[in-house]
Amino acid sequence: MLNITYDIVGSFLRPKEIKDARAQYNSGEISLPDLRTVEDVAIADLVAKQVQHGLSMVTDGEFRRRWWHLDWLKEFDGFTTQHLDKAGNHIELGYIDGKISYDPGRHHPEIEAYDFLASEASKYPGVTAKKCISGPNMILVDNYLQLGKQDLPDYNIDLLIDDIAAAYQAAIKDLYAHGCRYLQIDDTSWTYMIDSNFLAKIEAMGFDKDTVLEWFRLVSTEALDGRPADMTIATHFCKGNFKGHHLFEGFYDSVAPVIAQVPYDGFYVEYDDERSGSFEPWSVLRGTDATFVAGLISTKSSEMETVADITRRFDEVRSIVGDNIALSPQCGFASVEEGNSIDEATQWKKIDLLVNALS
Repeated sequence: MLNITYDIVGSFLRPKEIKDARAQYNSGEISLPDLRTVEDVAIADLVAKQVQHGLSMVTDGEFRRRWWHLDWLKEFDGFTTQHLDKAGNHIELGYIDGKISYDPGRHHPEIEAYDFLASEASKYPGVTAKKCISGPNMILVDNYLQLGKQDLPDYNIDLLIDDIAAAYQAAIKDLYAHGCRYLQIDDTSWTYMIDSNFLAKIEAMGFDKDTVLEWFRLVSTEALDGRPADMTIATHFCKGNFKGHHLFEGFYDSVAPVIAQVPYDGFYVEYDDERSGSFEPWSVLRGTDATFVAGLISTKSSEMETVADITRRFDEVRSIVGDNIALSPQCGFASVEEGNSIDEATQWKKIDLLVNALS
């Protein structure tokens, strides 16, 4: 159960200083420590601004990341990426190249990033640092369903699921050892499984929906085994977000009953427009300890929602799911470093709306 009325999802638009420094680093003009110094200043400013705008749980905006998911997945041994150009965009996809594991003894940039965030959050009484990581299903999505790599010398699917789950268990314990008490696991894999075009693609590869959903349910559940009792772990998923454009279509009816079996404390779900359908699939959470977090505020569109519309839809959520609900944006403001199709002023207006809409 989440003790919240509202919350952000995670990422924020990258300021110009970070974009410029990242370009300089990529061209060899500055060193990695130089880039980190610029990021540190920007993250400190971001944490202060989140608190100023009324947020009691803060993130680092994912300012150190290129991608919302791959930068975290690279923390696992046995996982790597390849770069390619597709439809005029330079993209990166991950795949398994060895035995998946997590070594808490080696240097982890994402752990270091959490340490800095926590140190900044500690300057403000009552403020919690929230760590956002991508979920275990994303390893399966990139390797099997995006790149179609089925011939893995070290693995069959059962052994792979066990190793991914064990790696996540180790990573969660490492984050806990560094003080993390609120973890959000981001995972768009479920919305791949509601999109008819993507389902046709994976069926052509020899997979069926029910089998893949069971992979996702199993690895997500096993990844939480042994979690610390006083660590809150929620999940977020949306219909994809690349430079402000969604990637998938479809309703949650067929996947909500499966996702709800995973013992998360909360479920942050995209509902910013009619593409998401009704809230009825989430009636499965009514009477449970899990909090449903309705993503009613768009981070892709600059159009401002109204308090009246949010209140009306929130009341609709309550009538279906019950009182254990909260409000959020439908996604972060920048799933990739380029950001969404809004400006920073609109971003903060959306945050102010989030904080004040239900007061």
